[in-house]
Amino acid sequence: MSSFGRALGVLRAGAQMLKRGPQRITTRKASGGVHIEPQYRQYPQLTKRQNIESEVLSGAMWFWILWHFWHDPDAVLGHFPWPDASEWTDEELGIPADDEE
Repeated sequence: MSSFGRALGVLRAGAQMLKRGPQRITTRKASGGVHIEPQYRQYPQLTKRQNIESEVLSGAMWFWILWHFWHDPDAVLGHFPWPDASEWTDEELGIPADDEE
């Protein structure tokens, strides 16, 4: 029954719009024209504050990365001993034997 009530409400609103007839469509305009000029294929214009903030943020990021790389290298290099490549056999490396032709 609720769908019937919704349909009735939509029909009532449509009938009221038809009774009023065509109305003038108003357009809203911002005061003073365009606030941000379009820039096609140009670098963005940064303020001095934005430039300083980006330098500080990137400096903090690199400090964080290098600090943790120096104090906890296992997080990057792994938690296992490095294999000694001189102990690997030719078979493990996929090198065929000399007598095979």
